[in-house]
Amino acid sequence: MTISTDLAQRTVDGVRRFCDAAGVETDLLAGVAARVKPVVGWDTGVLFATDPATTLFTDACVDGFDVDTCAPWFHHEINVDDVNLFRDLAGSGSVALLSRSCADPVADSARHREVMRPLGLDAEVRLTADDASGTWGAIELHRERGARDFGDDELALLAALGPVVARGIRRQALARACLEGAGVSTPGLVHLTRDGEVRPGTEAGAAWLELLAPGQEQDVHSALLTMTALLRGPGDVTSLRARTADGRWVTLHASRAWGSDDAVVIVEPAGPADVADLLARAHGLSPREREVALGLARGESTATLAQRLGVSPHTVRDHLKSVFRKTGTTSRTELVSHLFSQWYAERLFHP
Repeated sequence: MTISTDLAQRTVDGVRRFCDAAGVETDLLAGVAARVKPVVGWDTGVLFATDPATTLFTDACVDGFDVDTCAPWFHHEINVDDVNLFRDLAGSGSVALLSRSCADPVADSARHREVMRPLGLDAEVRLTADDASGTWGAIELHRERGARDFGDDELALLAALGPVVARGIRRQALARACLEGAGVSTPGLVHLTRDGEVRPGTEAGAAWLELLAPGQEQDVHSALLTMTALLRGPGDVTSLRARTADGRWVTLHASRAWGSDDAVVIVEPAGPADVADLLARAHGLSPREREVALGLARGESTATLAQRLGVSPHTVRDHLKSVFRKTGTTSRTELVSHLFSQWYAERLFHP
């Protein structure tokens, strides 16, 4: 069916209202999917939350994919050169339709040929949820072979929803990053097999796994699947930030186990520097504004910031005015207290 202008606007407005009202415990990705699917139908799809600094996947809402599809999907997305990879779409604001991106999807896309085609899937659309602070999410939708491709009206609606979803994830990330959390707070050890099997290595590791429980049709948390794929690839990225069930941000550090293809992962609460960066991004600060805000949090003066950034003190003050406006603060002390929260500020200044 064709999506009318009125229906498209009502859909965008409905998703915006939902995202603006979402609390720290709301399954935002599932809520967005439930509001969009009746308008833009799909047979299988996945909505991701990503780390805005790296575009790596930290959470997901999976709709229709078999659990056995998850591990090969992550491997292809992270380790195989392909058409319309999320890392290539990040920040573009574009909606990528597979049928328009390559002449022959079977020949040109390993993801389509090796993962999607065997599942009977054909049409594919992909986009990222971006704003000036980074990429906060990603969406991939499919229709079965024989179904119609995604139309221009559907692509336009998805494009309009991208920034709305980014804002929703960013708002929720801001609220969650301010939580101290309860329960386990010590580092824990987790084992990951090459096939994606997860088992705890310590008591704290078991507790963290409870907080990294996947949702819906997944049997492994997206962050752990991402780590498994990273360790199978040629790159050297071995750390990832992720959200837990109690709302906290944690950092996962992985390395290959000695003498095997398995991985050993240390899970621990995200450090002050990681949380400070997330909070600055969640407030919508530009890259230069983040540098100024984090410099202020470290106690740097305007002159010191100007020298380190290679700009004039006047330019630093202009950036600072913008930081104050975006965070609703009026002074250095108020900024640090509001931006990083008392709990994280204490650790930032007194590690």
